[in-house]
Amino acid sequence: MRILLVVIMSVACTADVPGMEGREHDPMTGSDKGSGGETSMTLSKYFDEIAAIHCQQAFSCKDSYPADRGAFETTWTASVPECEAMLIGAWNPKQVETEIAKGRITYDPNAAVSCLQGVTFAACADYWNRGIEWAESCYHVVVGMVQVGGACDNDYSCTTFFCDQTLHTCQ
Repeated sequence: MRILLVVIMSVACTADVPGMEGREHDPMTGSDKGSGGETSMTLSKYFDEIAAIHCQQAFSCKDSYPADRGAFETTWTASVPECEAMLIGAWNPKQVETEIAKGRITYDPNAAVSCLQGVTFAACADYWNRGIEWAESCYHVVVGMVQVGGACDNDYSCTTFFCDQTLHTCQ
C-alpha cells in the first residue's frame, strides 16, 4: 500500500502493536470497546493507528538511530504525540476522504484491521535499514485509482503514488 513508505518486506519478528490486542472497534463512532472482534475501522482511525505504530517504533529504537541521518528529532520530532501529529498532518486524511468521495481512492476498512494485526518489526539494530514490515493486507487498505495523466489532489489518488501538485495530474 502506498500510504506506508515501505523499505523491505521480509518478516523478522512479530510485534505487539500497542493498543490493538483485545479491542473491538465501532467504525460508526470510532470508539474501542476492548472485547476483541474488531473487523473494520474508519480511515481516520486507521491513520491514527498507523501514525502510532510508526512513532512508537521509532522512539523505541531511538538509541540506535544512525548518526549519519542527522538528529533524530529533526525527522521524528521530540515526542511520540508530536510525531503522530506530524504524520497525520502530512497524510492529510480529510483530503484522502475527499478523494475517496470522488472515486479516486478506494479504502478497505477490513484490510485496515488485518494490516494492523499483521505488522512486524526488525530488531532495533536493523530497524533503521529495514523499517516496518507490513502485512500483505496493508497494500489493499488505501489504493489509488487514477492512471498517469488523470486528475488528482493527493499522491494517494495515483496508481503511481505521485500527484503533481501544480498540474493536479498523476505522473
